[in-house]
Amino acid sequence: MITLTINGKKIKAQAGRTILEVARDNDIHIPTLCYSDALKPAGNCRLCTVEVTCESRTTLETSCNYLIQEGMQVETASERVQAVRKLVMELLLARCPNPKKLREVGFEVGVDAVPPQFSLENEYCILCGLCVRSCSEIVQADAIDFEGSGINKKVAVPFNETSPDCIGCGSCVFTCPTQVIKMQDMDDAKIIYVEGEEDLGPQRMMRNWKTELNLKMCKGCGNPLAPEKQLTSLRDKMILPMEFFDYCQTCRAYPEIDEEKCLGCGGCSDNCPCCALELKEVEKEIKANCYTGNCTGCRICIDICPNGAIS
Repeated sequence: MITLTINGKKIKAQAGRTILEVARDNDIHIPTLCYSDALKPAGNCRLCTVEVTCESRTTLETSCNYLIQEGMQVETASERVQAVRKLVMELLLARCPNPKKLREVGFEVGVDAVPPQFSLENEYCILCGLCVRSCSEIVQADAIDFEGSGINKKVAVPFNETSPDCIGCGSCVFTCPTQVIKMQDMDDAKIIYVEGEEDLGPQRMMRNWKTELNLKMCKGCGNPLAPEKQLTSLRDKMILPMEFFDYCQTCRAYPEIDEEKCLGCGGCSDNCPCCALELKEVEKEIKANCYTGNCTGCRICIDICPNGAIS
């Protein structure tokens, strides 16, 4: 265990943890914009800056990726820290004055207006990198990345063309703090030509990434499940049977076996594509048994059963 001091309070914490993690565990608030528990810390927004004193040296550090050390002293709201946070927020609000999340955090750190010496822009992306990191670290698609540098830096797909790697999962949408990434599902997408039109069927559009993906429909209710490309990616990674995503969670029903009708013929277990059905001995008779953890709800067993024992 490591002993450190945060805002005058002595705290014991496990080695290898960051200042931000330890502070949050002890109900000490540090504002952030680019931090997520599910992702590796990057320190992009600089809003989590704190004042760290180790031995006789005092520095300003980003708390999300700075590991705790024995005897360190941390101040989360000193004058220097507050000045840095205000400057960071003024710069962010000068770039992106409209997003609600930024205005809320700005108010929290004492910034309700951009100084007149800063020229206002009308961007919505704060370059926090949450979308890029979630696409790479969690989804492992690497469909988007930063391009350019300085004032020309932005998040984009390679060559600004349709991304062949985007699976339309929407992780980037859900992690974006300013909601600038747009995702839209359409029931009946079409391409209109001069000579006529082409029906594309149900599609998901990732507008920022110039990507359109076909949606897979539930065989039960007919509602869209998710992009076919996303489901294929999940199947491959988790080694799932092809039929696993044929039905949505609402329509997925597991077999109920009437043991009085079951002949124990084994037709269901022989034809089950995911090995969810096996034969077992029940009172010295062989009967079918379903393991719902493997079952995809494909209903093949219902069609196979010669005696209508499965429903």
